Amino acid sequence: MYELESDKRCHLDHDIFKILAIVRMAGTLGSNYSKIVTHDRPRDIEQLKCCMEKALADQKMAILELGDRDKDWIKDARCNDQIVMIDCKALYDKQMKNLRTKHIFPDLSEQGDIEDKLSRLQNRLGKSPTLQIETFENWGQTQAMQVISSTPTTKDQLQKLVLATSEEGLRVRCAGSGHSWAPIFSDNNQLLIYVENIKSDYKDGSRIKISNRKKGEVDIMTGVTTGDFKKFQLKNKLNIAANVIIETVQMVSVVATACHGVGWDANTPSDNVVKMRIIGSDGKLRTYTSDDKEMLRAISANFGCFGVIFDMTMKLIPEVIVKVENRYMNLNDLFYNAENIQKVFEGNWSVEVLWFPYNSLSLLDYNPKNDDVLLRVINKETKKVETANQTYYDWKEVKDYLSAEALLVVSPILTGNPSLTPLHAWSSFGTLKKIIYPSGTRYQELPHAVHFRQFTEKAPVNDMEFAFDLRGDFHRLLKIIQVVVNKVDHYEGKDEYPLNVVLEMRMMGHSDTLLCPGIIGNPAYGGSGHVLYIEIISIVDTKGWEKFSINVGKEWMALDGVPHLAKDWDFLPGIEDHIYKHMGQHINAFKKQLNKSGADPNGMFLNKSLQKLLRL
Repeated sequence: MYELESDKRCHLDHDIFKILAIVRMAGTLGSNYSKIVTHDRPRDIEQLKCCMEKALADQKMAILELGDRDKDWIKDARCNDQIVMIDCKALYDKQMKNLRTKHIFPDLSEQGDIEDKLSRLQNRLGKSPTLQIETFENWGQTQAMQVISSTPTTKDQLQKLVLATSEEGLRVRCAGSGHSWAPIFSDNNQLLIYVENIKSDYKDGSRIKISNRKKGEVDIMTGVTTGDFKKFQLKNKLNIAANVIIETVQMVSVVATACHGVGWDANTPSDNVVKMRIIGSDGKLRTYTSDDKEMLRAISANFGCFGVIFDMTMKLIPEVIVKVENRYMNLNDLFYNAENIQKVFEGNWSVEVLWFPYNSLSLLDYNPKNDDVLLRVINKETKKVETANQTYYDWKEVKDYLSAEALLVVSPILTGNPSLTPLHAWSSFGTLKKIIYPSGTRYQELPHAVHFRQFTEKAPVNDMEFAFDLRGDFHRLLKIIQVVVNKVDHYEGKDEYPLNVVLEMRMMGHSDTLLCPGIIGNPAYGGSGHVLYIEIISIVDTKGWEKFSINVGKEWMALDGVPHLAKDWDFLPGIEDHIYKHMGQHINAFKKQLNKSGADPNGMFLNKSLQKLLRL
């Protein structure tokens, strides 16, 4: 097997070899797997295009791989298609040599000033925690800034750091895994705190624990990832109804930025918070509880404005077993039929809709209405059923890794050669539909169903997402979706492909959290009780992404959508005024609680973007 390049160069996880070894020991190949009919190893873009066009003409499945991964791809593949394995290693190596190391650059004009700030702050702190100057870039590569950074490991260090920073007149922001796209990190020349290594002050030394089994309450430290939380839920048979898909972000960050999952009547993770401990600008640890409900509505998704979150307590529910179905529908039958889409959403507890454009590509003209749409349909199961076993999850882990690796491999190729986008979309969707997520039913514990896709962090993407109050109007829902479909069709006619990954759509219950866009569906403020979240996702550096996003964003704004505040939105013209128009009363309520708390009288936890958004 081809040995992977260093993590520094291509961000691939060498632990996959351990995963593959486990899977190979799990058993021999079944008889019902596809025959590999040919191998291609293109050396340039034209050869790659020819390989894929030939596969399309021959009606064969084309799978892109990095080196020889045949056996790992084909194992457990329940399809009868002939397959062309296209090894893109040589082409990928060539593209990486020509790839720009960075596409955004921080302002370094005040280099001397930041060095002076670091020196003064370190003198005030003493030997620990240590400080350094670094150029921070978020995962989605939309934000870059020169900052003073620190990685404290104890509560005492964290409190000392916050107090010293306050006394020096600097501003403070925190970073988890850097998976937000919006400008909610530190400003240039200010302090950025990494919180992943903070030790708990719990008696048993754990970082996540049950604090009240009867109430289903769980204490979660800053730094605990969604993957850690998933394992905890499975072990203790306690679940959160809805959460994000990715397993590598921090739970406190998910809550603080009002992220969401999917579920017709499910609320956001932020809505499940009953207590939070936060270090304010005076370095003191403050405790906020559900005894003050109005304060908790501000605290539960506070975007770091109240200080540095130390830990939180969430209320969970007893274990839920769910029936998970992968369904495929024709786009025209779903996105242009109000009755059908209403039945899908109202007839199921949880529905996630994913459209990968160009998947019906043929030798004839492309029409998006011929595409298929993937639906992940989840319903609670009350009968005793057999759930998926570990062998299934071992196989799935390999599939998820290989497909994430394939997207990473093709990313620099597509950004440099966007005309290949439809061919890549067609080939990757065939793999998705016939190998990774074939049609069928499986029973799972809810955390497994929620976190159904691993390794998404391997290939950075851009992501703009809006929330809409459903209003019980499914004809309006179609208009919201068709904004994207029509623009994809329009751009394709000009041989432009700014949407090259997916349109993703999820229905949720409303939120009661002040800075969550899901509050626009809250019945207490005239909402319908249900909120549609819809997002567009493309590979980082995709040509025309910002123009496409602005065009989509303008129409979504006209349809009364509000952006997810942790994702791409700050480049949209007039967006702050638009947000205030729809969420102004909630923003004002948030500011009232922030002032009432006394946690940050001088605004040291605000950056320029948040000051502008909150009108502070």
